[in-house]
Amino acid sequence: KSIPATRVVHDFYELDPGLGFYGGGGIDGRHPSAGTPMEFALGASGSFGGPSWGADFKDSLASRFSHSAAFDGHTTSLPLATNNVTLDPTHKDNFGRPTIRCTYMDHPDDLATMEWFMNKSVELMEAVGAQNISASYPSEGQSGNVHLLGTCRMGDDPNTSVINSSHRAHDVPNLFLCDGSSLVTSSRGQPTMTIMALAFRAADLIDQAAQRNQI
Repeated sequence: KSIPATRVVHDFYELDPGLGFYGGGGIDGRHPSAGTPMEFALGASGSFGGPSWGADFKDSLASRFSHSAAFDGHTTSLPLATNNVTLDPTHKDNFGRPTIRCTYMDHPDDLATMEWFMNKSVELMEAVGAQNISASYPSEGQSGNVHLLGTCRMGDDPNTSVINSSHRAHDVPNLFLCDGSSLVTSSRGQPTMTIMALAFRAADLIDQAAQRNQI
């Protein structure tokens, strides 16, 4: 056995509407600790029980490290008007400035999609003979974040969007956004390449605008 590299299953990118909810995505097959022995020893190995100290723990790690895999579902994240990033009206930072308040709630269809992907991942693991399977999803909604996306929609109307098609903010002419904030939904997968493409595009448009003395 060797340390697995990430492989993405896109067979379920668009789920059957007959399931009763809208969604889809991909399943990333990877190592539960990103292939790092120390992280596995400190955290990931505990998901499967067993010894946690001494020689038995060492022997367990030696065996499980190269015989473990994780299936992560990257699924739909539908936009909700109530999700936003604002300045907190009460809390302030060490400099007396308002702190950032992030308000987020999962769409019910997103939660249903996560549960479907969890069950499908377990099914795939059982099909290949996996043992000691541990599965979960945030049934009450996500409490953390992974990829920061949204809240700065791209569009022509300043009343319904933050930046225009050139990545330039409607309200602050020399402000350009080239991160994931213009993505109004998730891409049902890793957004890094899309964000990189947007950044390259923004750079080209900034260069062109500068040559026209529009910066």
